[in-house]
Amino acid sequence: MANKKKLQAGKQSKSIPSLPTKPWISMRNGILIITFTSIGMAVLTAIQVIPVKGWVEGFLWGLLFGGLIWIIFFGMIFINRFLKR
Repeated sequence: MANKKKLQAGKQSKSIPSLPTKPWISMRNGILIITFTSIGMAVLTAIQVIPVKGWVEGFLWGLLFGGLIWIIFFGMIFINRFLKR
């Protein structure tokens, strides 16, 4: 009986470690990465669309895809802050 209690106590102390609370990348670096990524995605999308649809629609598609990257970025920040409460 005593051995079972010791085993259970040993298993509880060796539980799965919790997730790290510190971010692995700073907010400044994250914003820089997202900035370059969104600009690159907007330019590449516009370059692909302009020959087919024209300048105006290519520019708008580029803005759409560049903006969607920012929406995803801030959406994930919102979800993480909401779930940590």
